[in-house]
Amino acid sequence: MGFFFVDPEIYKRYKDEILQLSDSFQVNIQEHLPAETRQRGLSDKEIADKLDLEERVVREIRVVAERDYYDLDEWEKAIQFKDKACRAFSKHGLSYVFKKRNSN
Repeated sequence: MGFFFVDPEIYKRYKDEILQLSDSFQVNIQEHLPAETRQRGLSDKEIADKLDLEERVVREIRVVAERDYYDLDEWEKAIQFKDKACRAFSKHGLSYVFKKRNSN
């Protein structure tokens, strides 16, 4: 596999918008907004089409920007959340977000 490089100016120009459009920010789904207001995060391909960029460029910017945006503690919290969610699902067959099922 070869080395892939994104120009730093392209990265600076698009990083915030790509993060906002991606699943990196899931505010619209997690908040209890009216259905007509909610929107899912876009795939790298959808973002690329929207911003007129190559999908590979969007993916590289997103991955690097996520590492820049979230500190190590945030990554650790995400790992713990996912572990807890998986354990709750295996125990109850429901998502961790249903607090009634996860009080034990």
